[in-house]
Amino acid sequence: MGSNRKRQRKSWGSRALVALAVAGLSAAGVKCGLERGLEELGLGRGGDRPSRPSPSSGRSSSPSPPKGAPTKGAPSPRPPAQSAHLELGVPARAGAQSARAEAAAADDHLMIKPQYALSYNRSRNVANWVSWRLDAASFGDAPRHRGKFLADAALPDGWYRVQHDDYTGSGFDRGHMVRSEERTRTPDDNKATFLLTNILPQRHDLNAGPWLRLEEACQELAQKQRRVLFVIAGGLFDGRARPDTIGKGVAVPDAFFKVAVVLEPGQGPDDIGPATRVIAAVMPNEAGILDEGWGQYRTTVDEIERRAGYDLLTALPEAVQRALEARADDGPEGGR
Repeated sequence: MGSNRKRQRKSWGSRALVALAVAGLSAAGVKCGLERGLEELGLGRGGDRPSRPSPSSGRSSSPSPPKGAPTKGAPSPRPPAQSAHLELGVPARAGAQSARAEAAAADDHLMIKPQYALSYNRSRNVANWVSWRLDAASFGDAPRHRGKFLADAALPDGWYRVQHDDYTGSGFDRGHMVRSEERTRTPDDNKATFLLTNILPQRHDLNAGPWLRLEEACQELAQKQRRVLFVIAGGLFDGRARPDTIGKGVAVPDAFFKVAVVLEPGQGPDDIGPATRVIAAVMPNEAGILDEGWGQYRTTVDEIERRAGYDLLTALPEAVQRALEARADDGPEGGR
């Protein structure tokens, strides 16, 4: 009987906190109180869901957003995003990787920056994925950062911080996930793309070939056609427990993936439906592909999820996810 009353108090407490948020009382204070209250009540941690990355304790991270109950009789609202770069959801570990992540949270360490968000893998010394929003406002006149690539001081104390020289003489480019040209609004935005948590080892023929051409196509969509893109990119290791490394243990992916959800001008995340364009591509990390276009590497989000071990687009309704993730893009390649 006592345990039933305890559960009832928790349920009432959750509804009361959400009611305060809906009433719009003291926005900043309510937000803090709501997050603190939900944490104390132990809510928002579904045990049967795929594992979420552990929030970073560094200054580049943000706390998990509260998940409120919908108002009675109203459609379920989209939960508030932790970042503009995570409006389509935080990628979640799936299947066997989900179970392993519980024991190795350091291999799925969430870091949120003003310019992008990422999941960092301490064992591999590279990001699992990097996620970002791209639109016309991302571009400006800021110059490209000059000098060495930068160790990321926001990684937890005691973790190895990859250095510029880990790549020197390795035969691999320092491959951007968020491209330098996609963050030219301010010098700080551009500098952030040179943090080595945003960099993975890429063969030059990939980096300067089809990968670049897909980057150019995304830039054209955002800057010239005024589309809004939500992009996720990262490396694929095809299940290898011991990938090749460079420097002091920087893992080299077998291939790279990119997913871009393309919204029409004026649309937002709530406008995403089964017919929304989704570009999904997987490219081999190898020489000999310098002159190839990106279109031949199109695939489905389902295939990327299978190889990466992550559930993507987690904030979208299940029916929309199923439709979008099963369809390969057939739109124009754009770029050069």
